[in-house]
Amino acid sequence: MVTTTVKSGEARIKWRDLLDQVLTGRGDVMIERNGKNVAVMIPAADYEQIREKLETLRAVREAAATYEVNKSRALVNIENGTATIPLDLYTKLVAEREARFEVIERIRALQPDYPPEEVERYVAEAVARVRGLDVESGH
Repeated sequence: MVTTTVKSGEARIKWRDLLDQVLTGRGDVMIERNGKNVAVMIPAADYEQIREKLETLRAVREAAATYEVNKSRALVNIENGTATIPLDLYTKLVAEREARFEVIERIRALQPDYPPEEVERYVAEAVARVRGLDVESGH
């Protein structure tokens, strides 16, 4: 299937034609703004099929972003490998950790035949992608 890429201004002008392209199965439409892909037009049936996976990915992305913001409040002692964090931050991190485990459990419920290690690897890869790390090297 062909994916057509259009600038947001062009998409506004050609909205009906692009929508018809998607609805008739002639291809998906990628919309870009300022040289970056920002949205995709796909058939609603396709969206419904991937909706739960998107929700899971968004939850993982949100948890990873929150962690990145919060870790800046920690007082890190590099010499002995410890960190001291405020109690409110600790409480919040514990809650976020529980939320991440809920994501893992949701994935396991959707894929009951997957081994737990595979689910955890999938989540780790998703978090790494969100953080912009190379999954293979960890950098």
